Amino acid sequence: MAPVGRSCCFRQLVSPFRSKRNPATQPAQPKEEATHLRLGGQRDITFQKREVEMVTTITVASHGKSMTAELYTPTGTQVNGLIVIAYGSDGLTDNLSGPWATMIKGYAVSLAEKGFTALIPDYLTITNTKPGPGVFSMIPQSRNDWQGAISDAIGHAMTLSKIDPGRVGLLGFSLGGHLCLRLRAKEKVLVEFFAPVLDGIGSPGTLTHAQIHHGQADNVPGTAFPNAGIIADTLKHEGTSTELFPYPGAGHGFIGGDKDNTSARDLSKVRTLSFFQAHL
Repeated sequence: MAPVGRSCCFRQLVSPFRSKRNPATQPAQPKEEATHLRLGGQRDITFQKREVEMVTTITVASHGKSMTAELYTPTGTQVNGLIVIAYGSDGLTDNLSGPWATMIKGYAVSLAEKGFTALIPDYLTITNTKPGPGVFSMIPQSRNDWQGAISDAIGHAMTLSKIDPGRVGLLGFSLGGHLCLRLRAKEKVLVEFFAPVLDGIGSPGTLTHAQIHHGQADNVPGTAFPNAGIIADTLKHEGTSTELFPYPGAGHGFIGGDKDNTSARDLSKVRTLSFFQAHL
């Protein structure tokens, strides 16, 4: 996710172009603890961090290398849909620019509670790229590798038990949303949050349904709100049923304890979960 306040990083890009745990055999009992981050100004925010027994770490091979991925498995024996989640430029971390790990893992837990399997591949490790501002300078030479890593994670997950290969969706945040869009030929449904267009979102895909969430106050160079309209128009032109949800007053990442960003976080999550339930 593009760090708020690090706009120079996107400008540089745009200008030149744990230990493993077994899945629970009993219904998961989430343990909640509050995570409070002071981000400065009006950006203090509290998230509920939940630990669940349904999480395991798996290893995925990609281009002769390997990466880890967090696998969130719902309880029960039924065959489930799969959601592959792609984080942004800050990786799966909580830092001063936002509680990205807490938020993204929260989506994985909520999806598993709804009966989906969720997978979060650590795709930046394929190129040994450290999360943070340095990611942006690496996009021109590393984007294809990151796309390939996410694609390989999808392929690996589809071989796991209790996965219906016909029910796979993509969920991407910021840079992760951009990468998911460029993989849209692989799956039928996609949700992206505040993704940049950059130099293009790739070849036309076969998406049947897509959902876009973007703050109208996102003014980070490279990810500003007009990107959402460009992406929506592109997908609609390809024949994809596309919903664009603008969030007045919300910035990039929906970070902050103010009313606009809090509302955007809550409402977009409800819409995302409902979208996957409706279309997968």
